[in-house]
Amino acid sequence: MKPKMGFRIAPAVLILTVLMLVFDRERICMMTLIAAFLHELGHLSAAGALGIPLRSLRFGFLGARMDVRGRMLSYSEEWLLCAAGPAWSLLSSAFAAVFWQVSSDARVFSCASLVLGLLNLLPIRSFDGGRMTECAIRFFAGDVWADRIMRPLSLIFLFLLWACSVYFLLRAGDGLSLFCFSMSLLLRFFDGEDSNFV
Repeated sequence: MKPKMGFRIAPAVLILTVLMLVFDRERICMMTLIAAFLHELGHLSAAGALGIPLRSLRFGFLGARMDVRGRMLSYSEEWLLCAAGPAWSLLSSAFAAVFWQVSSDARVFSCASLVLGLLNLLPIRSFDGGRMTECAIRFFAGDVWADRIMRPLSLIFLFLLWACSVYFLLRAGDGLSLFCFSMSLLLRFFDGEDSNFV
């Protein structure tokens, strides 16, 4: 009998999501959640296509984490698994853009998918792009170089993300959520709270 995949969501994330949906009059949160769902579906589809058995899928404040059952992934498998989420986000954004003139929901969904896809391609260690970059470095240069390169590269891009959020906040008076997100990532980086940043 094939073992079932576990599904876990942090209680605080569930409560915050419900509250955001309750007060989401313009349906921005709903469209963003659908974009995030399709992003994660991209990862799950790639896992299925590659024959990667999953133990669990865990949702937290900074996205989802998949735990693989019973084996180590090759660099190419992990790279493809990581690339699938942003690819689905960018494809769904392009598809929804066709309906921009017809629906405001399509505009919001398209923008949310585009931002999610591009943001996840940044070479920050806990992002899909960071994991893809790390796999490539480990494959071509080895583990020592990957560790030497990924920490400063992640810090540079975290700082750039934070600087963009400050710019949007000061220039446009908008982007508080991006500012809070980038600050939390920077704090986790320096606290060493996330093992992916170590």
